[in-house]
Amino acid sequence: MMHSVVAAVALAALSLPIGGAAHRKAEDGNRKYEEKAYDDALRAYTEAQVAAPEAPELHYDIGNVLYRQQNFEGAAEEFSRALLSAPPTLSPSVAYNLGNALYRMEKYDDAAKAYRRTLEAIPSDRDAKRNLELSLRAAEQKEQQKKNPQQKKDPKQEQNKDPKQQQQQQKPSSGDDQRKDEKQQAPEPKPGENRKPSEKERQPAGGMSPEDARSLLDSLGEQEKAALRKQAERRVRQEEQGPEEDW
Repeated sequence: MMHSVVAAVALAALSLPIGGAAHRKAEDGNRKYEEKAYDDALRAYTEAQVAAPEAPELHYDIGNVLYRQQNFEGAAEEFSRALLSAPPTLSPSVAYNLGNALYRMEKYDDAAKAYRRTLEAIPSDRDAKRNLELSLRAAEQKEQQKKNPQQKKDPKQEQNKDPKQQQQQQKPSSGDDQRKDEKQQAPEPKPGENRKPSEKERQPAGGMSPEDARSLLDSLGEQEKAALRKQAERRVRQEEQGPEEDW
């Protein structure tokens, strides 16, 4: 069963600093993606790029579409371009998905580097830790096969196998099946393949960390401090009551 620690709450393009037709195209791409209409989603994101050609959010979402279409090379290229200018709230997820794409391309050393980049930002990320271990193990196995070619399977033995048995071995494992078969099969990256940043991760650009907020508060006068406290109290009350409905 496929699962991921990070919930697919929203697509990155929702936070794009663009408006008008481009924003509508990005939203249309999000809807098509959720409907698994990947060709239509790709078309919408590409059209949105006319207004924001280097927006990392669009490169990220296009990469996710290409990954779903099993175009891992194209996905890796889009994720790499997204990393060039991705904000800190997005880059860990971009690096994680880049690692998965590189793993599927059997570029295990590069995949490990991508997972390490995620862990540099989020050391507690269990998915990234596990995938890093799998990448390092796969890289070691690949190196051993280069040094000991005789360890590779004999093609004649493969031909004599029952076709159903061959299909079962070729099918990539996932979820519970993956955990059961780990000792027998080459590792697959833990699904969470198109990991989207959660709402908590996708804070608006320019949001302050708690340390920055405390520093700013220390520099303010008493009146400004009181105003900020009232504003914070109002925000807490609104969160407790929930959003007001429009009638």
